Amino acid sequence: MKGIRLINRVKILNILDKIDFFSAFNPGEKNMIADNRSRFVAAEKGEYIIRQGEADSAFYILLHGSASVSLEENGKELATLSPGDFFGEVSFLTKTPRTSNVIASEMCILFRFDKKVMSSLPPLTREKIKDKIIAKLVHLLAAKNDSQK
Repeated sequence: MKGIRLINRVKILNILDKIDFFSAFNPGEKNMIADNRSRFVAAEKGEYIIRQGEADSAFYILLHGSASVSLEENGKELATLSPGDFFGEVSFLTKTPRTSNVIASEMCILFRFDKKVMSSLPPLTREKIKDKIIAKLVHLLAAKNDSQK
């Protein structure tokens, strides 16, 4: 993946305004995110964003494009990701190897959150990010429980 450094700040803010993940963020917080321009990355169609088994403790928010989630063992597609979806949060939280592959289905623009980005943000902003991650994990757990009934 390649970093995107020359992306227009206004364009970044417009993208963040359209993504549900950032809906609870105030304009100042969105500006702080936009200031982390080096954390915006692009993945070409067919490129691995995440490889199963690798050690990487970042998570990604898909801002543009689509990607597929699959397992190495059988190549079965587990999910299709679209703008606003985020992934990689388990490794981000637990520092464990990646549990699946995420491959760009088309050109993707993503925001890469890592510990350095998190530590640069104020505590309230970090809490909003953690709340979004927790909400997603709770939703996934509830869906798994419902499928077992």
